[in-house]
Amino acid sequence: MREIISITAIIVAFLYFVAFGATAFMALDSQIHWALAFIALTATILLRLWPLLPVFAYIGAHNVLGWPWWLALLLALPISLYIVSHYWTRATDFFRRPLNKQGA
Repeated sequence: MREIISITAIIVAFLYFVAFGATAFMALDSQIHWALAFIALTATILLRLWPLLPVFAYIGAHNVLGWPWWLALLLALPISLYIVSHYWTRATDFFRRPLNKQGA
């Protein structure tokens, strides 16, 4: 039974990320050429501009697919929570870093 639940969770996560990526790509594709949209989305990922991805997904779901605002927000929210926790961890690790002391 655990294997069925695990496989189902993997399939649901895969479908979510496909929907998220597709809506983010469609948001860019509706504004610029598809090749430039692909380059922009790739650059967003490679340059680690993570906060832009949920914005693109929201715009793609709301404006391009015509979803209601609350459903588009539900699509963008899980990734937004991950991004906020990522930057929170990086900031708190930076401030908790011990000072380098001189000498032995």
